[in-house]
Amino acid sequence: MTPNGTDQPDLDARYRTLLILWFAICMSVLLFLVLIYMSPVVAAENRNLTLALNSVGLVPVALSFLLKQRMLTKSVEMQRLDLVQSGYVLSFALCESSALFGLMNHFLTGTKYYYFAFIIAGLGLILHFPQKQNLVNASSYKQL
Repeated sequence: MTPNGTDQPDLDARYRTLLILWFAICMSVLLFLVLIYMSPVVAAENRNLTLALNSVGLVPVALSFLLKQRMLTKSVEMQRLDLVQSGYVLSFALCESSALFGLMNHFLTGTKYYYFAFIIAGLGLILHFPQKQNLVNASSYKQL
């Protein structure tokens, strides 16, 4: 708002918060994998259920890109930083839900194809790595 850059610390704090949240969600997905490796399950393969859970795991990741883009566009139009954070948190949660479908797949069927959902979740999280430019675009502070 002021030319001397008093909004800059707020942007830095919000960006750090997004990075911490992104890292925490990534660690939770990795902890799901650790849980899978530490708890053996008797295989009762059900190909239809495996296919359904892996397919349903694709939907939230695809939806996360659409919803995040909509929220980022709205945040720039309305100049609201909170919409940027909400968009990122929503996209992180949707990607994590794909990993939860993989976890369900493992514990319900015991099949080895649970990793497909984890790969999709990991790729989604990598592609949703927070960018500070989105915060700058949504703020009234513009770098010179």
